[in-house]
Amino acid sequence: MKDILKLCLSLGIICTIAGASLSYVNKITLEPRAAAEQTVLNRNLKLVLPPETDSTSQEYTVNGVKFFRALDQNGRLLAYAAEGASNKGFGGEVRVLVGISPAGEILGIIVSRHSETPGLGTQVTDRKTTQSFWDTITGRAKVDAFPPNACLDSYTGKNLASTFSFGAGANQVLAISGATISSKAVLAAVNAVTAAWQQKFPAPASVQP
Repeated sequence: MKDILKLCLSLGIICTIAGASLSYVNKITLEPRAAAEQTVLNRNLKLVLPPETDSTSQEYTVNGVKFFRALDQNGRLLAYAAEGASNKGFGGEVRVLVGISPAGEILGIIVSRHSETPGLGTQVTDRKTTQSFWDTITGRAKVDAFPPNACLDSYTGKNLASTFSFGAGANQVLAISGATISSKAVLAAVNAVTAAWQQKFPAPASVQP
């Protein structure tokens, strides 16, 4: 009985010390992690927003979708950005950042967070420039901050007035063969942005003759 009590006491002390240590580490790394996340967000915003953007500011959140305003140096509204997410990815959450014109047209999309399978799901989520071996060794490789991605680029130029799908219709988009789950996760995340946009900027009621 005494041995059992000693064991329980030892485990309790170990758990208490471990919990306190984790809490301390989390506290001292909270600000650096927040700063790093903000740096990544600022970089991603520059990628999906017009190059004339001078400043961005976060607006309110609609159904979990964060909205940002992009202004030029004169304070004129240039565009919006919206960040939405889906939990339907093969590796869990897939988060997208969408640049949007004031009229609701998609300017560009990047996947800002994911855990998809390299070589399969990343065909959908990543924007990577393919360089030849010769270009690399000769120093002629080009750095493209926003390389093409067939799936993500299929959304560009389309309007958020209607939902996106892989079927027929004005807002038909591309799914990558062999990466269907990741394609559906991106679709769900973009459609979360679409629903939030429609709530934020509801279409005017049509006038019946």
